[in-house]
Amino acid sequence: MDTQAVSLKSSVPASEPVAKQGASVPPTPRDAPAVPSQGELRQRMAAVAQQMRDYLRSNGRDLEFRVDADTRAMVITVRETASGKVIRQIPNEEALQMRRHLDEWSGTFLNVTT
Repeated sequence: MDTQAVSLKSSVPASEPVAKQGASVPPTPRDAPAVPSQGELRQRMAAVAQQMRDYLRSNGRDLEFRVDADTRAMVITVRETASGKVIRQIPNEEALQMRRHLDEWSGTFLNVTT
């Protein structure tokens, strides 16, 4: 390959000022996306969860969100609406049990010496 035939092109549009190498350029307002507040994030998550519940109910399924008391992990359970039978749980019960055991034993295998 002929390296002299390769030309470098800037990925910065011509209308944008190009900063010299090593110079710092303060970000413009459009560079930084607006960070939503905690309340706004909760509202968005609640809206998404409700949309998922509505969709699953229309297919004969029920969706439940909860926080496991021992591990403080988010648990999602999908149930059959008619019978209440659990179709799927994420994370499953075995994974939650493993996490409980790991939490119980955390720190017991450390040999801290000074």
